[in-house]
Amino acid sequence: MISHYIKRLGELFPEVKKATSKPVWEKWVDGRQTPLHFQWIKLFHLMPISEPQKKIYMGEAFKIVKAPHDKIVSSHVFHVLPMACPRPRFTKFGSPYMPKPYMEWKKEMGKLITQMMEEKNMEMFVNPIKVVLEFHFFNENRPWGPHQSKPDIDNLVKAWMDAAQDVGLMSDDSIVYEVQASKHWGPSPQISMMIIHG
Repeated sequence: MISHYIKRLGELFPEVKKATSKPVWEKWVDGRQTPLHFQWIKLFHLMPISEPQKKIYMGEAFKIVKAPHDKIVSSHVFHVLPMACPRPRFTKFGSPYMPKPYMEWKKEMGKLITQMMEEKNMEMFVNPIKVVLEFHFFNENRPWGPHQSKPDIDNLVKAWMDAAQDVGLMSDDSIVYEVQASKHWGPSPQISMMIIHG
């Protein structure tokens, strides 16, 4: 964990403790707080070592920060035909609107997400999360396997994310720091979801 790394830096280079106040340093080493960018830079600047060596320590710190920690996984399968988010249409006065079929789909998707949240006693995600989505399509004239035609996968993801945000599964889709998505031909249409969070 990054707190252990910071504590070790303080033992190796006591000068780095001057990067902040004693109360904040204690929060860093017990994991209650993580240094901000400018604090990291100040901390490494105080190290009595060469610039190349400082860069090595900085790289190690960044690897630790972005490495996976203990995770809790929430997963669910929605038995619904995936739909992609379309481009907005415009009225003759120039006002944008989304097509009715998409709005109806998003409303139905929202109901399924709300139902899942109630069944699993889930609360809104407000901290960083990773989202894994699998979109399954059905066609009796297609072999099971990778889906390599329209709709585009980024628009499928956007449609699901918009529905999830609308019903309060996440406070904002900006908290999603990573998305893994795939689309396949399969035995039945569905969307498989997995949320990984700290």
